[in-house]
Amino acid sequence: MLSVKVFFQSTAGGVEYKKIYDGKMQVAEGKITVYYDELDDNGVTKTEVCVIDDDFVTIKRSGQFSNYLEFKSGYSYVGEYLTPYGKIPVEAFTKSLIIKNDRGVLQILAKYKSSLMGEESENQFTMRVGRAK
Repeated sequence: MLSVKVFFQSTAGGVEYKKIYDGKMQVAEGKITVYYDELDDNGVTKTEVCVIDDDFVTIKRSGQFSNYLEFKSGYSYVGEYLTPYGKIPVEAFTKSLIIKNDRGVLQILAKYKSSLMGEESENQFTMRVGRAK
C-alpha cells in the first residue's frame, strides 16, 4: 500500500467543505482503493473510496454516522444513512462522473442529486489523491 495525501472538496446543498487527509492507496486489477480516517466532533470515521474499472465509484464510511454510496454516470443508488438516532433513507442520482488516473495522481469529480428524508439537493465532490512526500 502507498502512503497518500487525499484532497477532498464537496458542495452539498450550498455548503462547501474542504479537507486534506493522510491515507493509504491500494491498486489491484481494475480497482483502486483509498483509505483514510476523518476526525471530527463525532469521533473517527473510517472512509474507503473504491474506483472500479474507471467508471464506477463506491464510498463507504464507518463510524458513529455510517453510509455507503455508489456513483456511476446516469445511475441512481438507494441506501441508508445510519445514525445513533436510527436509519435515514438516502438516494443519490449521479449526473456525471469523471475519473482520471495520470502519473500516480487519481482525480474524481462527481456531480449528483441527493435526497435525504425527502429533501433534495444538488451536490458535487472532488477528490485528488497523490503520493505523500
